[in-house]
Amino acid sequence: MSPALSRTTTSTDWRQFVPGPVPISPHLLAIGTQQLPYNRTEAFSTTTQEILGGLRKLFKTESEVVVLTGSGTAAMEASVLNFIGPDDRALIANGGTFGQRWADLCGALAINHDELQVDLGAELDLESLEETLAGGQHSVLLINAHETSTGLLYDIEAIGRIARRHDVFFIVDAISSVCADTFEMDDWGVDVAILSSHKALALPPGLSFIAMGKQAITRLESGRVRPKSLYFDLEDYLKNQQRGQLPYTPAIGLMLQLQARLRDIHEHPLTMLISQHRERAQYFRNAIQDMAFDILPARSSNAITALSCRDLDASEVAAELRDRYHLIVAPSGGALKSKLIRVSHMGAQDQADVRRLVTALGEISASFQPTKTYK
Repeated sequence: MSPALSRTTTSTDWRQFVPGPVPISPHLLAIGTQQLPYNRTEAFSTTTQEILGGLRKLFKTESEVVVLTGSGTAAMEASVLNFIGPDDRALIANGGTFGQRWADLCGALAINHDELQVDLGAELDLESLEETLAGGQHSVLLINAHETSTGLLYDIEAIGRIARRHDVFFIVDAISSVCADTFEMDDWGVDVAILSSHKALALPPGLSFIAMGKQAITRLESGRVRPKSLYFDLEDYLKNQQRGQLPYTPAIGLMLQLQARLRDIHEHPLTMLISQHRERAQYFRNAIQDMAFDILPARSSNAITALSCRDLDASEVAAELRDRYHLIVAPSGGALKSKLIRVSHMGAQDQADVRRLVTALGEISASFQPTKTYK
């Protein structure tokens, strides 16, 4: 293997290509070093209201968004607690680790549910979904817009049409999709959508967001489901947010970073941010197409590229990238541990970063198949 690239790196010259946390812009990191203001003030209420308005634009909704201090899984759990009751039966599209996360949450919270299994990296069979929901047994559909463990991007627009036809309440984990892929919450009939701070928003972990359409607000206010939780009572958040406050102490520093990030996106429109993710993903995929890798999913998100390693051990490829080239990609677990690596296109990265990764993958690929020349 050629050591040329590794000689140019230093111990501090690392680049991270994982699906979160992603690289963060220096001006946003600088905000995190500042002393925190007191949040029970009119000034901070104004900040909160600005943030809520900016989040509505990301989700493409005219309705309400709640801000939680917690990871994306916290928002997923809060959604199950507040919108799925003992009289409901949920259907879960399970195509990987994060589809399984929905199943685990429903199991832990004693929610009646069934799973529609999706082969790893394959698209959801819409005819099977239609047939299952037509049976009338399910009142809620749970899915991940982007199954981050395989890179698959579900067709949420088409799935939303099916859910509406059968009057099924539609909850979408859009954690690694919003800001990277087109997501039209209201137009696609999504009742609840979830986002977190450390994916394509490119902020530190610690905040998550639940957007709720009109049907979700009606369900929440009807008292049909009473969450067995104090911290995750979303109606309490809505009441407090009317005055620009949250019921419990938020991650204040992250809120200020979020305010700045939303201003950046407003100044350089969301469509531009999505295009940047798309262009990075396309550049990377074109550059590695003659190497010893295949792109796994039938329909890829702009957020990541999931690479299936043909004759290589994926965990060894990830280790080689880390140890020799100081490039961090995400390995997979379970059945995909030796088969798949995931390369993120999110966060503060540029084409030079991507070229460096492409060069490293080319050298690794060529070392296993020296008779071929890779671009």
